Amino acid sequence: MSMRLRHALPTVLLAGAVLVSGCADSDSEPKADGKPTNSAPGARPSPSTVLPDGIVKPGTAQPVGDGAWTVTLQGFERLPAGAVPGVLAGSSAYTARVTVANQRAQVATAPRTAVTVRYGALGRTAAEATDSSTTSAKDEPQQVRPNGSVDRDVKVVLPDQAQGLPVTVTVEATEEGLAEPELLFFEGALPGGAAASPDAQAPQGAPARQPVMPLGQWNGHVRVGKVTVSGEGAARTGSLELSVVNRSGDPMPGLGTTLRILTGQDLHLAATVRPVFGYRDAAIAPYRTATQSVSFRAPEAAVGGPVTVEAVDAGGSRITFEGTLG
Repeated sequence: MSMRLRHALPTVLLAGAVLVSGCADSDSEPKADGKPTNSAPGARPSPSTVLPDGIVKPGTAQPVGDGAWTVTLQGFERLPAGAVPGVLAGSSAYTARVTVANQRAQVATAPRTAVTVRYGALGRTAAEATDSSTTSAKDEPQQVRPNGSVDRDVKVVLPDQAQGLPVTVTVEATEEGLAEPELLFFEGALPGGAAASPDAQAPQGAPARQPVMPLGQWNGHVRVGKVTVSGEGAARTGSLELSVVNRSGDPMPGLGTTLRILTGQDLHLAATVRPVFGYRDAAIAPYRTATQSVSFRAPEAAVGGPVTVEAVDAGGSRITFEGTLG
């Protein structure tokens, strides 16, 4: 089953942390009720049970354009060590194939596809692997004959601890002449044995939002992880994870959350990290969680001191987290 976004989402897969330094911006005041948009209609289905409506298993053809096209994702296969350059120890490269098939009786331009891969209960975003075989002109319009198809191979890098965990894939398919993509979701298990210590899932139901929560804990439908610091001197970088859970049976347009990082007792604005510009913001599947790593410049004088992170949604509602910078 395919679904359309109100606005077009980016068609480029951004992977890993993105370094962002920000300046103060004027944010709208919090909503009076402060409630998350997606309320829970019931218990959140487990990835190990029947998939929710709107998510299909790999190998299932999903219609696009009222049946003019179908899009199929084949399951992930682990690539041999060394097949993709730059893969660090403790991680492996995987490949999956997206097939777009023309169901019409005439030659037509295939929809463009953008793929986002998330793994585990927290839906961490996988890094895209690139090599000489994936640097072709995949963004060029491709003509497909009647009843023909075109393939796109997707390669990603995942930690070895992710073996056996569920992998949820968002495919954004945009037809020629249209700005809005149709959303397709596939989910299966990554090859290999079960991970030794899988992440805890987001809390079920719709927990009440607190005024302030420690970093690393859920506050309503949002979680901001603890901040780690790397580098030296002026090159110090702070990193954290942003998680958003979709408690709805409909897809969410994305994490849609801006982070304002404030340091010290005087709450100095150290950085503002935004969707699209600061991190990949692909749609979130029904009853699933998405987690994105983000980075920012960490003021040297603030390291070791208090840090406050405001998570601001698209409507201006704010959720506050507190902890230590590094």
